[in-house]
Amino acid sequence: MNLPSFHASRSKRHVSRPSRRRSGSAVIVIIAILAILLIYMAGNLRALANLGRELRLVERQQTRRLRANAPKTNSPPVIIINTNAISPSRTN
Repeated sequence: MNLPSFHASRSKRHVSRPSRRRSGSAVIVIIAILAILLIYMAGNLRALANLGRELRLVERQQTRRLRANAPKTNSPPVIIINTNAISPSRTN
């Protein structure tokens, strides 16, 4: 008579194992997805840092180029006078 109870307990153990395996594989899948995302984020951060460095280099080059092309005279800056403006004294 002990045989059926042993068989019943054995079937219960067998039923609970696949659910543990499924939950274990789900954890592995989640960890793998997180690892992929972290690698992707690290690559993007590195690319962003490289782009920032490149932008600073281009800005320095443009500043040097514009500084070299600037006129080296002692003339005063050009002042634009608007001759078509209505003066406040003429308004009624």
